[in-house]
Amino acid sequence: MPRLSVNRMGRAGMPVDDCLFAVTAEDKGAVRLVCVNLAGLKAGLSPGMTLADARGIAPDLVTLPEEPQRDMAFLKALQRWAEKFSPWTSCDGTDGLLINITGCAHLFDGEEAMRRAVLEEFSDLQVEAAAGIADTKGAARAVARFGLRPGTGGAGIIQPGETRAALAAYPIEALGIDDKTIFELKRLGLKTIGELYPLKSAELTRRFGFGLLRTFEKLMGATGDPVIPASPLPGFAARISFPDPIGLQDDVEEALRRLIAQVCKRLSEQGHGVRALRLSFQRADKSEGHLDIGLARPSQDAGQIFRQFRLKLGTVDAGYGIDMMRLQAIATEPFRPVQQRFATAEERSQLDELIATLGNRLGFDRVLSWEPVSSHLPHRAFRFVEAAGAPVTPSWASRPQKRPLMLVGHELVEIIEPGRPPQAFKWRQDAFDLAGASGPERIGHEWWKGADSGAIRDYWSVQTKQGMRLWLSTRPDGKPPSWEVAGVFP
Repeated sequence: MPRLSVNRMGRAGMPVDDCLFAVTAEDKGAVRLVCVNLAGLKAGLSPGMTLADARGIAPDLVTLPEEPQRDMAFLKALQRWAEKFSPWTSCDGTDGLLINITGCAHLFDGEEAMRRAVLEEFSDLQVEAAAGIADTKGAARAVARFGLRPGTGGAGIIQPGETRAALAAYPIEALGIDDKTIFELKRLGLKTIGELYPLKSAELTRRFGFGLLRTFEKLMGATGDPVIPASPLPGFAARISFPDPIGLQDDVEEALRRLIAQVCKRLSEQGHGVRALRLSFQRADKSEGHLDIGLARPSQDAGQIFRQFRLKLGTVDAGYGIDMMRLQAIATEPFRPVQQRFATAEERSQLDELIATLGNRLGFDRVLSWEPVSSHLPHRAFRFVEAAGAPVTPSWASRPQKRPLMLVGHELVEIIEPGRPPQAFKWRQDAFDLAGASGPERIGHEWWKGADSGAIRDYWSVQTKQGMRLWLSTRPDGKPPSWEVAGVFP
């Protein structure tokens, strides 16, 4: 499929055939054309050309940046679609498909009829394609990508046993090897595959390594090179259709329970847990509605999933009735249950459900928890992260120094009776008298983060006569000295 990117954009409704159009990508500091429509090819444009040169040839050229992820998703969709011709299909690079038609051609009245049927169906899909048939993957790829040559019978088919003769006229690029090896072969004056035939295998291996030899052997069929089909991804979805439209909440809830039970059963069989689900409704008037929920952790718990959906079912507009409901797991992860004490597991489950409930109401980015950070400064030894997916038991490192339970951000105190630390002071409108103190502990700033990362401070742990234990701090170079409350001990 030489113009896969252009065809995909055309199928999406873009007018790519009404103008000079190309898809571009940045390569080694230059913007180059990677895919050109037919009008651009007729105007003299070609893939690999820099955009500046292309503008010089065609000032009216319209371009869009490459979207490799969408192109690959489209190619994989075509690979699944191609299974109608043979169950043994796989992607070939970023713009090709390989189909093992062994034992399938007679269903289409022969190989040539099958080849025409494939190309006709690609044309119906608005995708330009070329096809080749041969008894090895490399030979079929060469015919499809480099066109017809003598020996292919004028139809893009190399008959069994004729691969060597048919490929002799093909350019050296048809080997499907890396650009560096192709450059070295051309430096030796080798321009076609046939010019490799007189050379000995030992000579090729000594100069170019085993990679070229293996590729050549696969091309000629001397070494097996099977089409390995892509492993299908497990699907976790279920649907239910109703003979008559439903609208009562009790009916919707019962249908939802059945869908959740089916999805959870498949999750359990595949060893996966779900993190996000989508419930879709199709109403009697053919309109649709959706409900999405998220979970704090991968789960197979049908009850927990149902309770999260139940919170949102009241917002569903049944209209003239619901004809069909579909539940799909849109985010899954491997499920690895952890052996825990019963009380701990129950508490964790309740916490996860609370996080999921708050996340579905407020947004998961607003439900936060703490995570340890490697820093000797107490106010930088933690950070906030999304509670959903956070570790069950964060690995807080134990420290030899005692640290306050609550940090208050260095609040200034009013000194009543000076001292080091002050013998009496006032904080938050309350007066405190010193009963005992330990310190100082000097903590310096993180010098590797620059001069703005903080200042050197002395910290004291003080016990007041009023009962509170405070963490006081002061700057040793402060004149006059000022004291602050940095934290509160339990």
